[in-house]
Amino acid sequence: MKDTLFVLRPDFDDRGTTYFCPFSAQVIGFLTYYPQVRETVNVVELDFAKPREPLAGLLGTAHQAAPMLVLGGPGVPVPGITISEANGHAFVERTGEILRYLAATRSVAFPH
Repeated sequence: MKDTLFVLRPDFDDRGTTYFCPFSAQVIGFLTYYPQVRETVNVVELDFAKPREPLAGLLGTAHQAAPMLVLGGPGVPVPGITISEANGHAFVERTGEILRYLAATRSVAFPH
């Protein structure tokens, strides 16, 4: 089963102003640099409003921040990366750790 990357859909409204998520944009930029990595993950865009389904349904409402990488299995241990678990799903939730995990497990360059 493929890993699934959840990101916020750009151009969302929050209190009358339109925004994009810079953390989600950073991960999407990484996937643009490395299309071979993009082919190995499912990418799901989420609406800004909570609950952010289907992510909240997978991990619970305590873990619906984006970006979020939900692993297709138990995950591969990578030094310095925290793999958490909720509702039986392993996940990586910090942007920098998501980038380093994908780089390590897909054999591409690491962020500097």
